[in-house]
Amino acid sequence: MNTSSAEFAQQRLQAFTDRLAIVYEDLFRNDPEYFYSASKTTPSALAHKMALGLDNGTANKDGEGIRRTCKHLGIPHSYKAIRAYLQGK
Repeated sequence: MNTSSAEFAQQRLQAFTDRLAIVYEDLFRNDPEYFYSASKTTPSALAHKMALGLDNGTANKDGEGIRRTCKHLGIPHSYKAIRAYLQGK
């Protein structure tokens, strides 16, 4: 079965979001820098927001959640590499 580039990009965005949500669950429980976020949103909602923001260039990549997610997925921690991954390139 042939997957279109749009479907592939959607799969990549979902994979990134899913991994980021898992990382945020840990950070919300264990990292004091994330306690405020934990009081305002859920890990999955923040992951979705951040993944879309990285894809369109409006989110900051420097948080621990993004670092861990990139490492897990084998993506270099740069805007260019993250956007290429999210866009299925």
